[in-house]
Amino acid sequence: MVTRDRAENRDGPKMLKPLVEKRRRDRINRSLEELRLLLLEQTRDQNLRNPKLEKAEILEFAVGYLRERSRVEPPGVPRSPAQDAEALASCYLSGFRECLLRLAAFAHDASPAARAQLFSALHVYLRPKPPRLEPSCSPWPKPRGRQKSNALSIAPQSHLAGGGV
Repeated sequence: MVTRDRAENRDGPKMLKPLVEKRRRDRINRSLEELRLLLLEQTRDQNLRNPKLEKAEILEFAVGYLRERSRVEPPGVPRSPAQDAEALASCYLSGFRECLLRLAAFAHDASPAARAQLFSALHVYLRPKPPRLEPSCSPWPKPRGRQKSNALSIAPQSHLAGGGV
């Protein structure tokens, strides 16, 4: 004959197992959601905005992000200025690429008039500009005294000293 205490003990672990499993799944789901939000913050990838993104996709994004980071920044290795410049250029290009993708998506959905206005404004910004020299890098000596700021209106020194043209 089985006593009531033994029957309850025998059923106890069976009843706890689903509860423990549910808690474990909840912890995994919370961690995956936090990972999705962290990746969204770091990469600004629009696919990560979807809260219903599959768990496997979140993990694939994380693996890809970590691989890219380890390629750009190998752990424990001292970096040279050239490597820093390369990493900065890679980061800049990645951001630029993301910006262009967003712009292309926006332009695709925009009206023809809005698209034309956008492209004409971009054309103004993307037109080649003459290089600006920083004052410390300028090949010309620093101005002494008070001179006009427009370089085209300054007469060459030889004409001033000679008295005539």
